[in-house]
Amino acid sequence: MEGVDRDFVRMTLTGQVFAMMGGNADEMQIQAMLRAANCYLWDESVGGYRLNTDFGEMLTNLGRFSGFAYGHKENGAMFSHMAMMWANALFQRGLVGAGWQVIDKLYVHCQEFSVSNIYPGIPEYIEPRGKCMYPYLTGSASWLLLTMLTELFGVRGYLGDMVLEPKLPINLFDEEEKAAVSTRFAGRKLTITYINPERIEYGVYVIVTVTINGTEVAFDQSSSSVIIPRKEITTLSQDQKHEIDVELGSSFLK
Repeated sequence: MEGVDRDFVRMTLTGQVFAMMGGNADEMQIQAMLRAANCYLWDESVGGYRLNTDFGEMLTNLGRFSGFAYGHKENGAMFSHMAMMWANALFQRGLVGAGWQVIDKLYVHCQEFSVSNIYPGIPEYIEPRGKCMYPYLTGSASWLLLTMLTELFGVRGYLGDMVLEPKLPINLFDEEEKAAVSTRFAGRKLTITYINPERIEYGVYVIVTVTINGTEVAFDQSSSSVIIPRKEITTLSQDQKHEIDVELGSSFLK
């Protein structure tokens, strides 16, 4: 389906997403995939990566996508659902800058009402003139929330315990050098706040301390993440919100 056919470069974003997200592509391949996607699929005027290049013909044996005019719906539009999965795959494989660019560019595009013609939200796709289509007919919102929580803020479960593995670019920390997210874990309402007093960029900072409601807790640390034992969470009250503060620092402070 993909490759060079006569004078047409045939490439889909879907083919890159699942190879990268599934762990099939090695490090050299994911770099090549990103370069190719930037070359053939990226289009600033529609807020990000197109779903595919123009195949130049109707291919009914590949489903309905080529039945649409190029740039509309599944045929080469900036299709938010796959774009968010692409961002998730990029974060998973450590390409944090590229992953954040996907989310940020879509956000900026949608906020420009004169072009997007959309209320704040995330559309199904963006048509060739930049207009956002079908603001409520999309599964991309779920992938956006999942990616923001589990990859960007790095809050997820592992065998019942809580993992913290932030992948926050430096520009996402506020004037107090903080970035926070609220969620539920083990039935408890939590606000996790990352504090980066030295303004260290992703890839350099590590987690130095973790406190829950002001009390420091022990954790198991790897090169890029920490694991908070489940018992540290389940002993907390279910009737109130709890504050988890996570200080980031240089690796030599470990």
